[in-house]
Amino acid sequence: MVPEMWTLLLDRMSEDRKSSGNRELARGHYMNIVLLEAPLDIDHFRAAYAELSKRFRGQLPKGGKTTIRVSPEAAEQHRAIKDLCDAEGFSRKGVYIHSALLLGLLRSLKDLGALPKEELPPLL
Repeated sequence: MVPEMWTLLLDRMSEDRKSSGNRELARGHYMNIVLLEAPLDIDHFRAAYAELSKRFRGQLPKGGKTTIRVSPEAAEQHRAIKDLCDAEGFSRKGVYIHSALLLGLLRSLKDLGALPKEELPPLL
């Protein structure tokens, strides 16, 4: 992941924890959404990559691999994204594709506003 994306995610996660009262929110929850909502469409990945590159004026920072717990379905989607990119000659860009997809989610969440507090039903 590109370091700036982690910073943006941690900022959003902190805001969501405060607004929702859910102190258990973690990076994996957000990445699970990123992966599960990503269409298996190489054109989408190329466009997301181009948008991220544009944001950094063509000088994409060095990213790093990371380990995050996600659902089995999200892990499978991660592999499917990698396989699709490899098959389409768009390999070795996973760090940037995942960063770009995360940026898209963060923009969507910003448009939606604060994460609301979940009202639990009464116990009795």
